Amino acid sequence: MKHLAQPASGSSTWQRLSPGFAAVLVPGGLHWQGDWLQLAAAVALFALLALALGKTVQVKARKQAQVEEELRRAKEELELRVAERTEELHRANEQLKQELAVRERAEEELRQGRNMLAQIIDTIPQFVFWKDKNSVYEGCNIVFARAAGLERPEEIRGKGDYDLPWLREESDAYRADDRVVMDSGTAKYHIIEQQLQAHGERYWVDTTKVPLCDESGAVVGVLGVYDNITERKGIEEARDRALAMLESLLASSPTGILVYEGESGACVKANQAVANMVGASIEQMLAQNFRQIPSWEAMGIRQLAEQVLADGQTRSMEASGASTFGAPLEYECFVSRFDVEGKHHLMFIAVDMSERKQLEQEKRLIEAQMLHVQKLESLGVLAGGIAHDFNNILMVVLGNADLALLRVPPDSPACENLVQIEQAASRAADLARQMLAYSGKGNFVIEKLNLNRVVQDMGPMLEVSISKKAQLRYDFAPDLPAISGDATQLRQVILNLVINASEAMGEGTGVISIGTKAMECDRAYLSESWIDDRLPEGCYVVLEVSDTGCGIDREVIPKIFDPFFTTKFTGRGLGMAAVLGIVRAHKGAIKVYSEKGKGSNFRLLLPCIAGAADRPDPPVQQALWRGSGTVLLADDEESIRALGSDMLKALGFSVKLACDGREAVEIFKKGMDDIVCVLLDLTMPNLDGEQAFGILRALKPDVKVIMSSGYNEQEVSLKFAGGGLSGFIQKPYKMMEMSRKLSEVLGGDGHG
Repeated sequence: MKHLAQPASGSSTWQRLSPGFAAVLVPGGLHWQGDWLQLAAAVALFALLALALGKTVQVKARKQAQVEEELRRAKEELELRVAERTEELHRANEQLKQELAVRERAEEELRQGRNMLAQIIDTIPQFVFWKDKNSVYEGCNIVFARAAGLERPEEIRGKGDYDLPWLREESDAYRADDRVVMDSGTAKYHIIEQQLQAHGERYWVDTTKVPLCDESGAVVGVLGVYDNITERKGIEEARDRALAMLESLLASSPTGILVYEGESGACVKANQAVANMVGASIEQMLAQNFRQIPSWEAMGIRQLAEQVLADGQTRSMEASGASTFGAPLEYECFVSRFDVEGKHHLMFIAVDMSERKQLEQEKRLIEAQMLHVQKLESLGVLAGGIAHDFNNILMVVLGNADLALLRVPPDSPACENLVQIEQAASRAADLARQMLAYSGKGNFVIEKLNLNRVVQDMGPMLEVSISKKAQLRYDFAPDLPAISGDATQLRQVILNLVINASEAMGEGTGVISIGTKAMECDRAYLSESWIDDRLPEGCYVVLEVSDTGCGIDREVIPKIFDPFFTTKFTGRGLGMAAVLGIVRAHKGAIKVYSEKGKGSNFRLLLPCIAGAADRPDPPVQQALWRGSGTVLLADDEESIRALGSDMLKALGFSVKLACDGREAVEIFKKGMDDIVCVLLDLTMPNLDGEQAFGILRALKPDVKVIMSSGYNEQEVSLKFAGGGLSGFIQKPYKMMEMSRKLSEVLGGDGHG
């Protein structure tokens, strides 16, 4: 077999076989050689198989031995691990037993702690509660449960603030605080608020709320604890009220108050009055020491203070001079001693004498003003009475002239005389109206006026009324508010002021300025005017008339509104007194500014009204209206009765006359069915017009009554407001005015 095992280098498989084996494998070889070769091949194959099998068995045996060795080692390792694990389990079991024992002890301690905490929470006087994140209660102590009207704390679970007896606004506040604490994650301390208890009483409570967190730190609710501080709150409020009252007294006291420590001399209290008095601030006063104040040393106040500290007797003195801060002082001081916690303190009270003197001066000015007002009132009454009687006389003159003009031919020479009589009487009537205006009882035709338009309409008249050397200047405010007044009366005021301004310039040149504006006037500003009738604060239209003339002496200004006072040689009359009366009747005021040699300024204040100014319609010439029926005329003046009778007859009426109110009532009783209208004078003996009117209305509620008077319609209308008066006619009146008034009263009743 060696030749098989050692083949020649580089030979093929066939070269490695023996020649006999090759013959067996090679067809066509010798027979014997073929058999031998087959046999050799078989033997070789067998040998190879045996060899392979042996190798396989040998490998298996080795593997078997190896596996067995590995199994043995694994078994030993497993046994070792089991032993180790068993030991570990034993140790773990022992440790678990120890931990269980510790846990049991901890749980026992926890149970004891919880019981202790529950007892503490339920026995403390504070109110304790806790809520979840939705502000739903999860628990509380007994005190809180009772406040909420619950028998046991367990009943609180699942309830909200709105389920408890708190007020709605209280519950809103509680939930808002919960939200703040939980959203911010921080506690909120000392929430002072009120809480309605189940028994109906309201407590003041001091609450603290803290966030409740889980193991991860997330906020899951809120814990609240509060005290009932109602009693403490009451004490604090009483103390605060007392302190506030003391502070208020000090702050509002018109007298200066200072408090010093007796030993150190330091200022510990000062009010605003004393600070104002010496021209300093409160802080500057508190920084002072009374032993180091130069003015106190100079005025002798320090020596007085030391005496008071020594013997405790209150002393006073008057002092004058300058304060440390430079303010002039004139005051009376009171110095007293009092003790605080056993320490002497010095109280200094100062009364400003300058203010008292100022008040005395103001009092004298007010008394002088009151005397001036009383003088104006008495003169007004006198002027009103004279004007009333004067109107009755003018009534006869004007009325007869008017009737005469109707009766004489138009081409008669007497017509010119009658017209002159009528014109003279009209001028006299103007004077009477001035007197009535001065007394505040003028005949006003009240309209909504634009003062700019009133002045502008007077432009041509003003130009010809002033000196040729004077120049008029206008300064009108745009969009001027309307006023309520009589345009004729106001024109008289303006003309009077402008003429006075022109005459104040004499022969020299100068400027007269007329301006308007609107301004808000307070009480202080209005009180400084020449008419202080306690006019209300508010918006006023201002008319200013100023000049560059000679001015008025200061001592003369108070006299310029006196009747018949003048600084001129001619033209004595009512003048500025009439101006004063007209403005007063318009609920206005006058302010005068003047200096000798520097001109004058007159400022009229008239109250504004709402709405736009009226635009007057052009006058329409009317024919006399005539009627029919009987008119009862009552007047205590015989001449007026005769004149009135003639006028009424000329207008187509029959007339019954009465000399006073009592006779008028008697006549009316006898013929009330025939009397279509009653013309009553307001001022009559026995029964006056007002009294007679009341009786006539009682006899016949629908009686037509026209009241006649020399006073203005507004004053008369106030007496009969809502009383059913049919009309009013002011003396002196003419035929046209009587015709127009009768037409208004009777025109719709079939008497025309």
